[in-house]
Amino acid sequence: MKLKQLLSSAEHYMQEQPIGTLLTLLFALLVIILISLYFRIYMDDAQWEKFKVEHHCELRMSKTGTQRASWVCDDGKVYFRWRQQR
Repeated sequence: MKLKQLLSSAEHYMQEQPIGTLLTLLFALLVIILISLYFRIYMDDAQWEKFKVEHHCELRMSKTGTQRASWVCDDGKVYFRWRQQR
């Protein structure tokens, strides 16, 4: 019973405020996209930490002795991690 009332109310709002409905849906979509990006980066960081340990990666130093955002691993490749620039 309440579901029918809720759906009826939502349908009425969509007919009365089509632009408001569109903006609400776009905002909800934006929030979902941002949350998924956050968790994707979080999972990538966890995989990087595991990879870094397994491949004995070491942070490269510049000529001045400051750390750079690049890593040298035992596979001979250099990896660049933007999250390490914090």
